[in-house]
Amino acid sequence: MRGALGIRARFTRVCEAIIATDVWDKAQQLLIANSSKERGAKHANQTSPLAGKLFDETCDRLTPSHGRKNGKRLRYNISQRLVTERSKTHPSAWRLPADQLETTLANAVAKTLRKPDAALEMTVGPDAKDVQQIAEKLQQDRTTEQLLKLIERLEVGGGVATIKLDQAEVSKTLECDDAKLNSSALRLELPFQTRRRGVELKLLLGDVEPEIDHTLVQNIVKARRYLSFIKEGLTISEIAAKKGVSKRRIQDLTNLALLAPDIIEAITSGETPPGLTTDYLIKHRFSANWSEQHAQFAAL
Repeated sequence: MRGALGIRARFTRVCEAIIATDVWDKAQQLLIANSSKERGAKHANQTSPLAGKLFDETCDRLTPSHGRKNGKRLRYNISQRLVTERSKTHPSAWRLPADQLETTLANAVAKTLRKPDAALEMTVGPDAKDVQQIAEKLQQDRTTEQLLKLIERLEVGGGVATIKLDQAEVSKTLECDDAKLNSSALRLELPFQTRRRGVELKLLLGDVEPEIDHTLVQNIVKARRYLSFIKEGLTISEIAAKKGVSKRRIQDLTNLALLAPDIIEAITSGETPPGLTTDYLIKHRFSANWSEQHAQFAAL
């Protein structure tokens, strides 16, 4: 096939077509159709299922936000003051990864609904038939979206997360009269812990098993190996060449070998403060004195 190339609207050359005419026409039609869509339309239906439901200990609402990391779009729920007062610092503000928070809350609600005595706790003066029907409904599998829809409000603060379930939504889900629901049983108070990774906070509800920082453990093992090389007489440059890493990295990690034995034991069992990470230890440095280490890390 041959194609026409217009030059300054006065001359026309005939040349070989790079793209077949029918393919080109279809591509143009798609481009025209897509250009009529508003920018951001592809995200229009990506609303947060917890929007307007989250509040921190200052009663500041957490608002949906997003960022990008390595080309991936990440969702967050952040304290409103981080949006409205950007010129100020807010050390107590929250920045929670949305996916992790939604999964955690959905699991907490599902666990509450499936308790053996949940049907009796959540109803007022029920007869045996009502209890049986509600118990069967409570045991049904539900999606994360369905479980989050049952939440009316979540407040976090003081080490306790208070979840208030929406009585109308629970009534609809259980197919029962909302007058038969015990409103006090729709209020859940769960202890929580937070674990920080960079600027993000991870919210952990209920009894939490120790979480071992395997990266830190591996780096301590490396640090001890590097220190043994130094004791054998190798220079930092020789160790770096031997291990294929930078001299700066060798120097940074070697300091981890100076941690107190009981602190290393606590790290390997997951019993240290969540802020005690490899990044923290490298950036903030620490004394080789074990007593001073305890004092410094206790403040995390």
